[in-house]
Amino acid sequence: METQPPSADITGLIRRWQHGDREASAVLAEEVYQELHGIAVRRLAHGGQAGLQATELLHEAWIRLSANQHPFQSRAHFYAVAALKMRNLLIDLARMQASQKRGGDLRPLTLTVTLLDPSPQPEDLQLMAEAFDQLTRMDERKAQAFALNELAGFSIAETAELLDVSPATLQRDLRFTRAWLATRLSC
Repeated sequence: METQPPSADITGLIRRWQHGDREASAVLAEEVYQELHGIAVRRLAHGGQAGLQATELLHEAWIRLSANQHPFQSRAHFYAVAALKMRNLLIDLARMQASQKRGGDLRPLTLTVTLLDPSPQPEDLQLMAEAFDQLTRMDERKAQAFALNELAGFSIAETAELLDVSPATLQRDLRFTRAWLATRLSC
């Protein structure tokens, strides 16, 4: 397995890329491609759209990342935003599919259905997205922790390292976030 450059190197590449450095763009794309592809694969495994390939999801997310007007603060921030862009793409696709079939029965939503059901309904994804957006406005670190661990599939140790917190703090954040989301989604 290839080793990633140190976090500072990727963070520097991200900053140069965001300032229009074409060489940094090419190097960054090469350095982060495998990790982003893995995120896309995990995202699709957690309820992605039938017929959508991980590479398609990754490329569309990269386009949206390239258009990001806000500077990335760190490698962790970059990966969290990438995971969220992929999630938003899947939600947009689910919304389009839901609008095509208008009507239909709404199912009661639980966090378990949303996170574990391999084929959540578009309505479930939309409600989850709205709750997650509210959490992001309320506590960005907890939202990033959830995005990296649950949505992007990073381990507790990897997520803690990316967010520069202890694994115990990360686990507390995740417990809070799961309970908070379950409360919001059961209303």
